[in-house]
Amino acid sequence: MAVALAAAGCGSTASVGADRTLQVALSDYRVTPQDVRAPTGLLTLDVRNYGRLTHDLVVSLGGQVMVATKPIAPGQSEQLETALAPGSYQMASSILSDQALGAYGTLTVR
Repeated sequence: MAVALAAAGCGSTASVGADRTLQVALSDYRVTPQDVRAPTGLLTLDVRNYGRLTHDLVVSLGGQVMVATKPIAPGQSEQLETALAPGSYQMASSILSDQALGAYGTLTVR
């Protein structure tokens, strides 16, 4: 696993490894890890919904959506590949009030 979810859940910053894959866990009102650093270039996002409700993952920069999953049902997953330029991106679930209830994080690309 490129990013250990347990380490990220402790308030630390997670880093994307050499395989350029980021494991993202969605749960009811949480995106884990919440603070990630990644190098520029191609990045694979493995997104899994561990919650009891449907969630999605939207990666945006300055309010503009860069990449997004479709709604992901509980227990399901989706994989995205994207090339991101340097910047501070927001990762969030955009379904209903997920984001207001804490389902967001930051992806810093350098």
